[in-house]
Amino acid sequence: MKLKVKIINFETGNIKIIVLNSEDAQKIGGKAGDRILLKNDGLESEKPLIAILDISYSDSIVAPGEIGVFLDTSKNYKISEQLSIRLAEPPDSYKFINKKIKGNKLTTEEINRIISDAVSGHLSQIELASFVTGVSINGMDKEEMISLSLAEARSGDIFNFESDVFDKHSTGGVPGNKVSLIIVPIVAAAGLNIPKTSTRAITSPSGTADTMEVLAPVIFSSEELREIFRNEKACIVWGGSLDISPADNILIEIERPLHMDPFALMIPSILAKKLSMGVKKLVLDIPVGAKTKFPTIDDGKNFAYIFKDVAKSVGIQSECALTLAHQPIGHAVGPALEAREALRLLMDYNAGPNSLIEKSTDLAGILLEMGGKAQKGDGQRKAKEILRSGKAYDKMKQIIKAQGGNPEITPEEIIVGPYVKECYSLKSGHITEVDNGIINQIAKSAGCPFSKSSGIEIIKKQGARIAEGDLIFKIYSNSQSKLKRAEKIYNQASPIILGGMMIERI
Repeated sequence: MKLKVKIINFETGNIKIIVLNSEDAQKIGGKAGDRILLKNDGLESEKPLIAILDISYSDSIVAPGEIGVFLDTSKNYKISEQLSIRLAEPPDSYKFINKKIKGNKLTTEEINRIISDAVSGHLSQIELASFVTGVSINGMDKEEMISLSLAEARSGDIFNFESDVFDKHSTGGVPGNKVSLIIVPIVAAAGLNIPKTSTRAITSPSGTADTMEVLAPVIFSSEELREIFRNEKACIVWGGSLDISPADNILIEIERPLHMDPFALMIPSILAKKLSMGVKKLVLDIPVGAKTKFPTIDDGKNFAYIFKDVAKSVGIQSECALTLAHQPIGHAVGPALEAREALRLLMDYNAGPNSLIEKSTDLAGILLEMGGKAQKGDGQRKAKEILRSGKAYDKMKQIIKAQGGNPEITPEEIIVGPYVKECYSLKSGHITEVDNGIINQIAKSAGCPFSKSSGIEIIKKQGARIAEGDLIFKIYSNSQSKLKRAEKIYNQASPIILGGMMIERI
């Protein structure tokens, strides 16, 4: 059946739902909740899409001969003016999903089929959510994770840069983690290849791509990326603009509303993206601490051993670094503020902050050792030397220029939110804790990551002694109302905990 598209000006959160008039639903034998296969009429190259059927009994909403398509679906899937539709049967891969739900091991062929059907649109979001839930509950063994890594990588473009490619990745969980903007130019200045694809923020105030976008564009086609790499051997771009591992992107969209990120999917997710970019040597940053994915050192170690084993099996040499996650990296949180802090350090080593210097050069040093640019144990010293000498800054300027930004931009030229709230200490003492979770809440309430000029500055951090009336915290926003919301969170659940030496008097 062919139907005229009617755009319904509501968003569903990218849940793929279409609406048919009851007459048309009856003609195809469809019931509410059935799977419908959609195909753009006349566009043979477009992949079909599976959507869930809703039925309208009012001609004013969707008339006979029309198909109602929600706004986000029409944008994301290039819906044409006319669609061909038919009832869709569950694909064979649903049987394999059911197998995993029951706790059984999947074969390589079964995993390949699940991924193929996910990318082609033959699996509904409910079915994919069942797969994610089944893996979350029952896990995957090494062979399954290897198969999933390779299947996800093969679902999109795979770059071949014809040379060793290095990269750094983080499992996340720490605000202000702008280290990639320091690591990439250090590693590139040493003569190693590091085409860095990064994510935008999902649950954090700023992703690496969001921060880099303050300094230069990050959206490029595959050919544009190759050209930047040919010239600079390095870049910091948004991976979402490239067709790398689309299967992983599909699974991430399912995981996000479920608040699930099982290790058995996290490992293939990381490795698939790296395989797609031709990465041969990788350092994985594993932040360890309360409110991260790895609360204890043992948790981090166990994950690291599994990750290294699977990575080796798919052809990636990896080193894992367990890093402290008890407070933000540096003092800045939010795209513009983080870009400003990173740029200041690149321009002047003495500008610090120390936590950003130490973490960045620790991780960069591991890559220098893996690439033969430093002896084992001497990588961090070499990384600090490159950073201190200005070579990393010079390389960053070249990267910014290659990506279409202004290489001469100064920290003072970076625009931050015009509405500012300064927060002062109400008593004397020392800072015993900086709560990362509340830091994230405040920054996002102020407008992060969508407002790049919004964010927070943590003036005093854990261990600092302060007097009553000292400035300890600043909130920036592009909106007075958002600033007030952020201030309210700060007052209700202060992210900075003060204390003396006594815990309790009994």
